[in-house]
Amino acid sequence: MAALEAEVAASPRDAAPPPPHIWLSELVERFASFLHPNDVICTLRRVDKATAEQFRGRPEFASVRLSQPAPPHAFSARWAAPGATRDLTLARRKQLLSLTAASGVVANLDVAIEAVGYTPDEYELRILPRAAAAAGHVDAVIRLLDLACSQGIWYVVEAVASSALAAAAQAGRTAVCETLISCVGAQGILKPGHVAAALSGGQPETAEWLLQQLPEGAIGPGDSLAPLGPAVCSQLLRAAAEGCDLAALSSLRRRCNDVPLPPGAAGTFVSSAAASPTADWQAKVEWAESQLPPDGFPQQKSLVWPVACPDADLRLAWLLDRGYLADGATVNAALTSGVSLAALQLLLARGLRPDPRAVEEAAHGGRLEALKTLREHGCPLDARAVMRRAAVGGQLPVLVWAVEELGASVQDQWMGPTTSRFCDLEALQWLQQRGCRLDVAEVCLGAARRGDLPALAWAMEELRATPARVTCLMDAAAAAGSVELMAWLRERGCFMYRCTFQRAAGSGCVAALEWLAEQGCAMPRDGGPYDVADNYGDLAILRCLTALGCPRR
Repeated sequence: MAALEAEVAASPRDAAPPPPHIWLSELVERFASFLHPNDVICTLRRVDKATAEQFRGRPEFASVRLSQPAPPHAFSARWAAPGATRDLTLARRKQLLSLTAASGVVANLDVAIEAVGYTPDEYELRILPRAAAAAGHVDAVIRLLDLACSQGIWYVVEAVASSALAAAAQAGRTAVCETLISCVGAQGILKPGHVAAALSGGQPETAEWLLQQLPEGAIGPGDSLAPLGPAVCSQLLRAAAEGCDLAALSSLRRRCNDVPLPPGAAGTFVSSAAASPTADWQAKVEWAESQLPPDGFPQQKSLVWPVACPDADLRLAWLLDRGYLADGATVNAALTSGVSLAALQLLLARGLRPDPRAVEEAAHGGRLEALKTLREHGCPLDARAVMRRAAVGGQLPVLVWAVEELGASVQDQWMGPTTSRFCDLEALQWLQQRGCRLDVAEVCLGAARRGDLPALAWAMEELRATPARVTCLMDAAAAAGSVELMAWLRERGCFMYRCTFQRAAGSGCVAALEWLAEQGCAMPRDGGPYDVADNYGDLAILRCLTALGCPRR
């Protein structure tokens, strides 16, 4: 009793009562509905175990999408630590930088630039800011422009800014365009092609703004476009036919009335209008027809472009009814694009047939339903060619169909040696069960190049492969940057050579190089690994080679 009284006395009598439990699952769901999925994954579900359990197993909260904004604290925790990317190949590190740039979060971009440990080349620098520019992430675009500036080559900076400007113009991001031009100068980057990009994206207001910034001389709203010349006027009209509505297209044409357009230009307007995503595409086609010379109608090539549209069958039917002609190129495009099966059926019903190369491309691309449609319409199909191309493309459903429905034989002497390296485990098992004479060495090498340990283990067990007897197997695993696969091969007697070490350097995987060094792999004495890393601008590998004591020249 005395102890209880002492405990009560030790607590202040005027202490506030404990707060009510308000972290209710219903409220948490409401919070989540206002947050980006990355914020839910990286922040909200980490509040406590109950919240984590609440979001477990839900696909939308299963993984962080690096191309979308992620909380900087979580991004930094994952990628800012030394060695955070040591297990990634150079290709994966490049992907990390590209996706982070697309997210537009500058803090994360700074971390990624430091973490990836490589110097992007001119081509990569031109690609990196495009997604950020199209999304309107001005600060991220400027940060990437700074990255280009750090190389100290001005024409690279102009090329990067020009690429970003095209993406921003097409998306109608005038603020991004203005920032880029103010940073680099219109003289260096702004071309009529950027105006065309804005028009093709359906952004006439941005196009007008860019016309007023042209370094050759500003062109105001409603002014004649004659100073740009016939070729540029034709380019702008073609872009407007693709992306803008009829009113904007007609207005632009009036500004070019005193410009003699190049021969055949009006035909390109028809093609662009026929594939336009705007609701008034039919009206634009009719307008474009009015611009054609008397002998310019109909045109076969006008029917190639619309086959990639979701409503390709409706467009083709309308155009065919107007007297346009479809040819082999049209049905080839319909087959290989795989966008509209109805469009393919329409063309086949009119007696058109694809050429063998298009059929093989469809097999390689896994267009099974399209191939079935060809067969239903009596198209001659080379079962052997379909089977081969499906196998090389890793398209098991098409491969199975070619064998079971077309009568192709997996025992074809060409199948085993040529396709073994391309097939994944499921396809290999299917072929082996049906008596295909698989080339054991090619199966092993193909699996090693893909870093596919299950397929390699299957080859050893089912095909009685002996990894130690397959030439260059360890080299292939090193080129894939797979430490797991190299360790597995090492346990089974595969040897390591100097070329193995150089292949690992080419993969860009620091962990692979470190593992080889730990295993006592001999290092090239001619400085070859340094040359490989230098060619790729791979600073992380250069640092790793130096730390491991790899000999230089």
